[in-house]
Amino acid sequence: MSSNHDATSTPGLGFVGSMTASISHEIKNVLAIVNENAGLLEDLALLAEKGRPLSPDRLKTMSANIRRQVQRADDIIRRLNRFAHSTHEPAATTDLGEILEFTAALVARLAAMKNVTLSVAMAAPVAVRIRPFVLENLLWICLKNLFAVTQDNRTVVLGAQALDGQIAITLQMGAGLPLTALGAQVASEGQPLLAALRAEVSVDAEQHLMRLTMRPAQDE
Repeated sequence: MSSNHDATSTPGLGFVGSMTASISHEIKNVLAIVNENAGLLEDLALLAEKGRPLSPDRLKTMSANIRRQVQRADDIIRRLNRFAHSTHEPAATTDLGEILEFTAALVARLAAMKNVTLSVAMAAPVAVRIRPFVLENLLWICLKNLFAVTQDNRTVVLGAQALDGQIAITLQMGAGLPLTALGAQVASEGQPLLAALRAEVSVDAEQHLMRLTMRPAQDE
């Protein structure tokens, strides 16, 4: 699937801005925890100077806490690095399951703020030639509009399957959402992305899902 869509387009800029803000907030949270532990270590050092013995168990606990946060920060930076590279990657044959998993990880913090749990369920691997950033952007538009109207604890299951020469990506959302309005909003806001992906958006009220149906270009 070819596409001229990139991070300088209106949907792309909004997506990059939202993800950068969310990821930077995650990093700040990590730094705050590391700083708190550094302060505790400083307090212990001052007490030790006054003759109070250090607790090895407490030092080990604090060391483990710092190590966990360093690992967490490394995971966040890896995610940010992958996202940054995806903004200019050309079309390539890609496993849709990986894109769905990565998108779910990107927006996990924002989903948690809305009491939404994201998961991915794939019956079988699905590969398609695509620009990952374009699909990630479209999925974000689907999810942010969902976040705007959901009011309770909700699980959203992302999936994809190939059928009759088409690729169907589904967002199983559960009951109680204005699916028709959501579908219309995604179709309007995501129009350039849908065009780039040769895709259409539809909803299924009986199955409580939104479906993105893509038609892979035959010349690629």
